[in-house]
Amino acid sequence: MIGPATPRFIPAPDPPLIMSVISEESPNRENLARIAEMFRVFSEPTRLAILQLLREQPLSVNELVERLETSQANVSKQLKTLYEADLLHRKQQGNQVFYSIKEKMVYELCAIVCDKLNRSARASAEIVYQI
Repeated sequence: MIGPATPRFIPAPDPPLIMSVISEESPNRENLARIAEMFRVFSEPTRLAILQLLREQPLSVNELVERLETSQANVSKQLKTLYEADLLHRKQQGNQVFYSIKEKMVYELCAIVCDKLNRSARASAEIVYQI
C-alpha cells in the first residue's frame, strides 16, 4: 500500500548576484539603482559618524545625540536611513532605543575609501614636493 505523497523540498533558486550585472555589456538598470541607493546611504557625514561611534559598542539615541552634538531629530533621521538600509540592529530597552552594527561590511567599505583618499593625498603631496 502506498501512503500519501510526501511533499518534496525543492530549494529556491539562488538570488541573482547584483555584482554580476556590473560586468555585463548592458547592465540591469534596476540592480544598478539598488547599488547606487546603498552608496547614497554612505553619502551623509552624520551617518558615517554614527557608524564610527557604533563600531565600539551599541549606543542609545540619547548617547548618539550627546556625542555627535547635533539635534535628536537629525540623529533619528540618520538612524532611520541606516536601519532601513539593513545596516543596523535596533533594540528597545525600557524607554530607550539602542542601535548596533548589523552589517560589518560598512567598515570594509570605509577602509577601501580611506585607503583611496590616503593614496590620493600622498600622490598630491609628492607632486607638490617635486618642484
